Amino acid sequence: MTPDIVRQLIRDRIDNGSLPCERTIELWQAPGFGQSCDGCGLTITTTEWMSLICADDWRPVRLHEDCFVLWEEEKRTAA
Repeated sequence: MTPDIVRQLIRDRIDNGSLPCERTIELWQAPGFGQSCDGCGLTITTTEWMSLICADDWRPVRLHEDCFVLWEEEKRTAA
């Protein structure tokens, strides 16, 4: 999936409330363990880094490392 498509998916998910636009409470980074990325929808494998954040409502959000960077950029423009 190209970065432009992932960026659009993330932007759409911010707009519809699936991804938070506000600050986060906590952030962890660790190897993935087979769960879906909340940014692009693809699996975060054990060979990829995952960012796990808690949104303001304590909802967990899992993102690939690259998707996390795109989410950070997009939430700034959405605010």
